[in-house]
Amino acid sequence: MPKKGPNKKKLETIMKIIRSTKSNGIWIRELARQTNLPLATVHFYINKFLKDRVKIETVKIGELLINK
Repeated sequence: MPKKGPNKKKLETIMKIIRSTKSNGIWIRELARQTNLPLATVHFYINKFLKDRVKIETVKIGELLINK
């Protein structure tokens, strides 16, 4: 049985939004809203498949900020 990997369309959608962000980053909830994906899915993809490509910062109020 072949090993199941990440959904390439979801990865591309998440990265497209991150790249298009003109500010210093994007809140993970906003990223989920703009990609039209569940927050848990975006969080999983960021931490599992994109952790080497993005910078994750924890801010004072406990949210995550995703940077290119």
